[in-house]
Amino acid sequence: MFRRHTGRVRDRPIRLAVGVIACLLLSAFLPTSRSGEAVEGVSPARSPWPMYRGDVRRTGRSEQVGPKTSRLRWIFSTGRAEKDGGIETDPVIGQDGSVYLGANNGIFYALDPESGGVRWAFPTRFDTFALYSTPYVDRQGIVYFGAKDGSVYALRAPRQGIMGEVVWSITLGPTIETSPAFTPDGTLVIGADDWAYYGITPPRAGKGPEVKWRFQTQGTLITSPAIDAEGTVYVASMDGKVYALEPPREAGQPVRVRWSFSSGARDEKGGFENAPVIDADGTLYIGGNDGKLYALDTRSGQLKWSFDAVARSGYRTYAIFSSVALGPDRTAYFGGKNGWLYAVRETRGIISSGPQAVWSYKLGPGIQSSPLLAADGTSYLGDEHGTLHAIRPPASGDAGTLLWQFGTKGTIFSSAALGADGTLYSASMDGKAYAFHDTKTARAPDPASLSRTWYGQFRIGSKEDQVTAVLVQTGTEVAGILRLKSGLRGPFEGRVQGNQGTFRATLGEPECVIRLSGTAAAAPSAIQGRFQGQDCRGRPLQGTFKLVP
Repeated sequence: MFRRHTGRVRDRPIRLAVGVIACLLLSAFLPTSRSGEAVEGVSPARSPWPMYRGDVRRTGRSEQVGPKTSRLRWIFSTGRAEKDGGIETDPVIGQDGSVYLGANNGIFYALDPESGGVRWAFPTRFDTFALYSTPYVDRQGIVYFGAKDGSVYALRAPRQGIMGEVVWSITLGPTIETSPAFTPDGTLVIGADDWAYYGITPPRAGKGPEVKWRFQTQGTLITSPAIDAEGTVYVASMDGKVYALEPPREAGQPVRVRWSFSSGARDEKGGFENAPVIDADGTLYIGGNDGKLYALDTRSGQLKWSFDAVARSGYRTYAIFSSVALGPDRTAYFGGKNGWLYAVRETRGIISSGPQAVWSYKLGPGIQSSPLLAADGTSYLGDEHGTLHAIRPPASGDAGTLLWQFGTKGTIFSSAALGADGTLYSASMDGKAYAFHDTKTARAPDPASLSRTWYGQFRIGSKEDQVTAVLVQTGTEVAGILRLKSGLRGPFEGRVQGNQGTFRATLGEPECVIRLSGTAAAAPSAIQGRFQGQDCRGRPLQGTFKLVP
């Protein structure tokens, strides 16, 4: 998942928390880390798509066959689009089929694969352009991701309510845009906006999570790490370099750079914004902002070949955002800023050898997402105009064919995932996640239900804050989460009878908890009410709130 030209400034300063409640908590509600029980293992979930690009080598290849039509199974909505609720992360799938993704509203969602309803959710501390990191889910059901609030989270489904349980978290400080991976020794690797990659040791032997190592690049980090079976970590940066790193065995030791490769330029002219992809035979594939696809030897970092169809089309800046999907025959599928999907393979012959475009397909507008390659050779890929395409390879000739397409109302940065039953999951900056299946269709959601994401105002005395809430209604019972713009967050529970309800909420951290209770008038169009309670120092609080979908 990659982003560019969306009208926002990447290196903006982190917003300071404001509001009367945040002042009450002071620094107590921002711990640098939290330690839970030791994590037994970090093997990926036994699911068709447990992490970014499907596997730790980032091949983007699925063993499933996807839908042959654009028939919708369900649609999930955050209720907002673009910076306030658009979805830029890729969906991933847990062992129980849960579909995990994060949204720009700062909410991490776990969705039911049958209905698209919320199973559980977790609020991070930012509420705009807040989540770019695609999660990793392990065999214990723990979900790992980074956030723009500077924290790396390890979450699992809650024992009660719908607020995800924090197994552990660690605050790096700088914002995070990349997706995590694990080395064979259980170290989590992720890149941050201080231009450095971090190796983080999860809690073990009674110790909390720790930064084991740090590797500094000289450019912005948007690409996510790929890792081979020996534990070599392959990363890239907007400094125009690809690095092969040998992490240290012990904390405090330096990272060894086995090799580095340079495109010869940086940032918009030669930086790297997509993830390295590793094949089983020792070749690394990555596209550059100079419009070239590079194939490197993973042992030496030497260039095997490059393919510059995008550059020849006139795009020599910000030209390739798309990570490669790698076929079993080592055909590399990727999209360009010029709007073409390419299938490139190295050919060897008596007369000529080198990379060749086996076939291509013109989507139309530019491409900023990455293709998913299904088992039958179909590529699923989104474009900048918000259209999701299913492209079949040609039976003959050099032009792919359109199987189907579906239009959303926002740019597609997110890349798709395929479930075990052939359901295709995709997302858009229109704030919606889509599930496609040729025969399965979910029941339409109850329009009278309060189950959705809500936005509104939260007033204490003369002080006002913005609030985001995710509610799930089951009969007369309502469970949810709340997150204030100032960063306060916590679980919510209530009961509704007709259009009247009562509720309780807990905000803050274990070190400083605010407990509130109140009444509300509840309808699908709006919820408004009053509350009272105490801050963590025992001082009385009272106020009002109003929420709208």
